[in-house]
Amino acid sequence: MMQCTVCHKPYIGPKNHYVCTYCGASIESPVDLKKDPDHLRDVLRKGSEDGIWGYRDFFTVPEDAQPVTMGEGNTPLIHTDRLGAFYGMKNLYLKNETLNPSGTYKDRFATVAMTLAKEDGIKQVAIGSAGNAAAAVAAYAAKADMECFIMLPPGAVKERAWQNMAYGGHFIYGLGGVNDCVKMAEDGEAIFGWKNMCTTMMNNPLACDGYKTIAYEAARSMKFEAPDYVICPVGGGIVVSKVYKGYEEMYELGMIDHLPKMIAVQAAGCAPLVKAYDEGKKATEKWENGDTIAFAIFDPVTFEGVTALDTVRRSGGRAVAIPDDKILDAMRACAKMEAVIPEPASAATIAAAVKLHEDGVIGDNDRVVCVLTGSGLRDLKLFNNENADIPSVKPGDMDSLKQAVEHYQK
Repeated sequence: MMQCTVCHKPYIGPKNHYVCTYCGASIESPVDLKKDPDHLRDVLRKGSEDGIWGYRDFFTVPEDAQPVTMGEGNTPLIHTDRLGAFYGMKNLYLKNETLNPSGTYKDRFATVAMTLAKEDGIKQVAIGSAGNAAAAVAAYAAKADMECFIMLPPGAVKERAWQNMAYGGHFIYGLGGVNDCVKMAEDGEAIFGWKNMCTTMMNNPLACDGYKTIAYEAARSMKFEAPDYVICPVGGGIVVSKVYKGYEEMYELGMIDHLPKMIAVQAAGCAPLVKAYDEGKKATEKWENGDTIAFAIFDPVTFEGVTALDTVRRSGGRAVAIPDDKILDAMRACAKMEAVIPEPASAATIAAAVKLHEDGVIGDNDRVVCVLTGSGLRDLKLFNNENADIPSVKPGDMDSLKQAVEHYQK
């Protein structure tokens, strides 16, 4: 049964725009944890060699459905040695979602969404996105042999567009922001018959359950000792809510003894959720004239704002805005110290951990999981320093070579 994530009232409404008519929150199809709890606990303990599909009992998917999969999931949870020590945090962890097939956590959504679409006989899909979601949907559409249309804002990072093009996606520039592109894909559903693959509970609530597996995997990696804090980047708002839902299910099943506090992070240049949180509001408002290097969370409209705000408050967490310079600092520090290159949106979680630690919210020994939602390999220009003083050495000139080495040892 479909029901509201906040007021829990049954949902009766259209099947392409799932929003609670009572409180405006998102809609979900909750798992019946009382039906066979021993089996569900066994599934969680064993983990999965088949990526997220080992957890299909926690999805609403037909039993005989053949997954459209590329081995997504089973990403590592890294205990940071150098990075954590540098910032004074002894238990700083990175859930490295950059190692998913398309380089983003959105693959956990796309595999479920494309499986459901294939079951329904869908031949065409469409999505409005600035990057990660488009890459994931284009990749899984290619795997499923479906035609994929991508509505992309002209300001999107070119490297992200090239990745989507490599998968065979058809590009249409939406002359406006990312939210205009999302609306374009939604409006086209009735005209062209494609399936709108917008990665929100509002459009695809069942597929969003794929995000819960981030929590299952992280908990298993930590031997089911729940972290004190989980920090997620927030654009549309879905990941912070679904990761928490995964922890709630494990708590109800008796697999963990406490729930983590959820921290929602946005870029200071586009922070509608943080603004609503700070003002004590239950819903977000559109952010005007935003600007940030964190393109993956550059969403002026937080689609799942009501649910995300409820999650943050109910968990005892908070919403934090991080300026671009701090995001860039964290991005570079993570690459240099842990050899993981996160995209700016992902690096924002590390910057948020640093800020909350400096503010005394996070303690030195608290267990903190930062969800790195996407790879920074498409944002390498942010590491480029055209004015860098790079020494040159002629062949055989050992004196110059010595000087070049010493240049970096100053």
